[in-house]
Amino acid sequence: MTFPTLSVYAPASVGNIGPGFDTLGMAVTGMGDTLSATLDPSLSKDVIERITGAWTTLPTDPRENTASIALRLILDRAGEGRPFRLVLEKGVPGSGLGSSAASAVGGAYLGNLLVGDIFSPQEILDAALAAEAGVSGGVFLDNISACLFGGVTVSHGESRTSLPAGFLDGVHLVFVIPRQTLRTSESRKILPELVPRHNAIGALSNTAGILLALLRQDPALFCQRVSDPLIEPYRKVLIPGFDALREAALNAGASGFAISGAGSTTVALTHRTEVLPRLIDDLTSVLNKLSIDALVMTSSIDPKGVRRANS
Repeated sequence: MTFPTLSVYAPASVGNIGPGFDTLGMAVTGMGDTLSATLDPSLSKDVIERITGAWTTLPTDPRENTASIALRLILDRAGEGRPFRLVLEKGVPGSGLGSSAASAVGGAYLGNLLVGDIFSPQEILDAALAAEAGVSGGVFLDNISACLFGGVTVSHGESRTSLPAGFLDGVHLVFVIPRQTLRTSESRKILPELVPRHNAIGALSNTAGILLALLRQDPALFCQRVSDPLIEPYRKVLIPGFDALREAALNAGASGFAISGAGSTTVALTHRTEVLPRLIDDLTSVLNKLSIDALVMTSSIDPKGVRRANS
């Protein structure tokens, strides 16, 4: 018996969206993982056939890769014990764009399709979260929920639940993606236990502003509120050229600038298309001046989240 090969696309995502630490997430266009798998009873165990496009070395042992772990979790929950053959095409560059989350969500969603699309979004989220936690040792819902639902999402870590908050057109994103990656564990280690009250209030205010912008469908307000007084002051020292990039982005007409997730990627935001050429040129100039090897990529909010490939 021959089983069909199914393929899914899981988009990159921005955790925190600036001030919404461990709470807000946003799926983005133009970057994402493509996963393809088939059940293969001729195999004695699950197999990752190949991984392409990865910026760092990823495990090919199915017990250590978030994509294959999530896929197997879903298959086991459906009572499907036959081995699978998996191909993972990495399209999430650098660090800070939810690379492991895209693999985990893609694997769980792909597993659900292989068994007949029988699981709820929450069950898919649970499998992806378990896979991510098994590899990273942490529970971080922001990227996983954004990749799963698309648009902007709001997560609650204690209950391990996430909700889609909506989609907003007209937000233009310019990412600076350094070749030098940054591990999430390193980026979290630098954070203090206590922060100044006025910084916490500022972050709450900006987070509320982002959600209000979604409610009002106001891209200008959305971009303006992507500013992080809470975590950024501590993490920016880990990102070469951060202050120079931020200054250049704001001077070029960006309304917001923030670390994407835990870094090292940063993102500039604007609702005005006319400033994009200068924004891209000025950020590139800073990178060249400081001899930082990085990609500059434009993007927008992805409304769909994980889906069948080419759909």
